[in-house]
Amino acid sequence: MKRALLLTLSLASLSALAQKNPDLEKAQALLAQRKYAEALKAIEASEKKGGLDRDSYLTLLESKGLALASTNKMDKAEESFRAVLGLDPKRELAGKYSGAIGKPIAAAQEWIKANGALELVALDPGTADGRVKQISFAVKNDPFKLIKVVKFFIKMDGGSWKPVQGVLTNGAASIDTDAATVEWWAETQDDNKNQVAFLASAVRPIKNVAPAVVAAVEKKVVDAPKEEPKPVMTPEPAKTEPVAAVTTETASSPLRPISYGLLGAGVIGLGVATYFGVTYNSQRQLIRDDLAANRGTQAELYERDQAAIRNGTIANVLFVAGGALVASGAVLWFVGGSSSSTSMGLVPMGTNGVAVTGSF
Repeated sequence: MKRALLLTLSLASLSALAQKNPDLEKAQALLAQRKYAEALKAIEASEKKGGLDRDSYLTLLESKGLALASTNKMDKAEESFRAVLGLDPKRELAGKYSGAIGKPIAAAQEWIKANGALELVALDPGTADGRVKQISFAVKNDPFKLIKVVKFFIKMDGGSWKPVQGVLTNGAASIDTDAATVEWWAETQDDNKNQVAFLASAVRPIKNVAPAVVAAVEKKVVDAPKEEPKPVMTPEPAKTEPVAAVTTETASSPLRPISYGLLGAGVIGLGVATYFGVTYNSQRQLIRDDLAANRGTQAELYERDQAAIRNGTIANVLFVAGGALVASGAVLWFVGGSSSSTSMGLVPMGTNGVAVTGSF
C-alpha cells in the first residue's frame, strides 16, 4: 500500500511537469495505470519528436527509467536514471520510489559520484580597444555527450536581448560581439532539440565589461641649443604713484527665490525615483524566487525581467534629474546670498608694489 501511494505521488509530480506534450502526457497516464510496456512506447514516441523544454526532458528520462525498471530492464533503467542525475544532480529520486526500482537509482547515483554531472563554465571575454569582442563558455564535463546545439542570448550596451546561434567546437562555444558591456546567457540542446542545460539566465546574466583604454604618451627629448649667458640688468626703482582703492557694498540678490524652487523640484524628483527603485528591487526579488523554485517559463521570466528593468531605468533617470536640481538649487542659494556694488578711491602705492583696499 505504501509503495502504491509513493508511486502515485511521484507520477502526479511528473505529470505536472509534462508540459503540453501529448505523448509524454499519455505516458504519465499509462504509468499511473501500471501499464508499463505501453507507457514505454509513448515515451519513445515523445523522445523521437524531441523539442522538449528542460523540465519536460527530465520528466521523460525519469519516466523512461521507471518504465524500464518496472519491466525488469534494470541496466537500461540505470542509464536513464544516470541521464536524469547527470543533468540535475540535486533531483530527488531515492525517496520517490521503493522496492526493485531503488536499485538502478542507487547504482546511477554512485556512477554520477564517480563520473560527475554536466557542467558549463563561462570563459574570460576577448577584448580590444575598450570593447568586448568575443564571449564564450566551455563544456567542462558532459559524461553523456548530449550537447550538440548552442544558442546565446546577448544584450549589448544596455540594449534588448537578441538570440544568436553558436557553434560548439572542441568543447567550447563562442560568438563575436562589439560593445563596451555585454550581458549574456546560453541555452544548450541535444541533437533532437531537447533543452539540456542553461548557463546563467535572463534574470541572472553573465556581465562582461571591457577594460578602459589607456592612451600611450610618447615623450621626445630634444637637445636645446646652447646660448651665451646674458648680462644681468639691475632694474631702476619704481616710481611712487597713487592707485585706485576699491570698496564694495552688499545688496540683496533675486537668485535665492529661484534656488528654493529648484530645491523643491529636486526633492520631489528624488521621492518619485525612490518609489520606482523600491518597485524595481521587489520585482527582481520575486523573479529570483520564481527562478529558484522553477516557477514559470524562461519567456515569462524574461518579460517580467524587462518590465522590472524599465522601472529601474525610470528610477535612475529621476535620481539623476532630482540630484541635478538639488545641486543647482544649492549653488544658486549660495551664489545668490549677496551682490556687490563697487566704488573707487585712490591710495598711495609703495615702492615695492600696488596696494588695494576693499570689503566683500
